[in-house]
Amino acid sequence: MAKKKTEVFGGAGTDTVIGSSVKLKGNLSSDGDISVDAKMVGNIKSGGEVSIGPNAQITGEIVATSVTVAGQLEGGIKALDSATIMATGQVRGDIDATRLEIAMGGVFIGTSKMKAPEATELADRGAL
Repeated sequence: MAKKKTEVFGGAGTDTVIGSSVKLKGNLSSDGDISVDAKMVGNIKSGGEVSIGPNAQITGEIVATSVTVAGQLEGGIKALDSATIMATGQVRGDIDATRLEIAMGGVFIGTSKMKAPEATELADRGAL
């Protein structure tokens, strides 16, 4: 189960934090968690969680275990686990994830593709 994130940007344990005063052009890659609150043109790849802060304006693709968007993203998301669009978040692009959550007020313009949950998860819930 994905952890519920109460603080979207720069939470404890985040390996890489890029603040709102930064303008970045290029790709970003890390095995750990990444938080971005900047203006960025480029792709983000993470082995952990990617958090897009409320001031962020990103054009590019994101590939990660889980993604939380509170700012603006123009591009797709591929999340191994979950993708979350917060009330202040906007995503214009396709989302491929196991779980998708969109808070009231969040904007999603694109298509979503969700992976089927494992049969054991369904059995645990009494669906089988």
